[in-house]
Amino acid sequence: MLFDNHGRPINYVRIAVTDRCNLRCFYCMPEEGIQYMPKKELLTFEEIQRLVTLLAQMGISKVRFTGGEPFVRKDFMRLVQSVSAIDGITNIHLTTNGVLTAPHVKELKQAGVKSVNLSLDTLDKERFKQIT
Repeated sequence: MLFDNHGRPINYVRIAVTDRCNLRCFYCMPEEGIQYMPKKELLTFEEIQRLVTLLAQMGISKVRFTGGEPFVRKDFMRLVQSVSAIDGITNIHLTTNGVLTAPHVKELKQAGVKSVNLSLDTLDKERFKQIT
């Protein structure tokens, strides 16, 4: 079991599966000034799988996938399905902008995803264009 500096158990890991995004929100991914990590420096499918397996053996039961936008990673759904099958992992969560999510809802549910946190900055179409 892992513990923080105050002796509290840690049962949760957050993994950014990519630094890329399909939107260019001014507060996160502006059009200029962003340098993406070289792909070879991002965690591979196998590295994430191995990391979560090791963390599960140490008491981690919850995984939150974030990005960038997780769905721009080509193997993302395969990754979700793989991680959901790891012994000890009981909760998978996802943070997304929601733009690419709809076609995957059924698969996410089947993989056992417990929650999806949508970044929703506005309901106003024009304001959305300004932000993104």
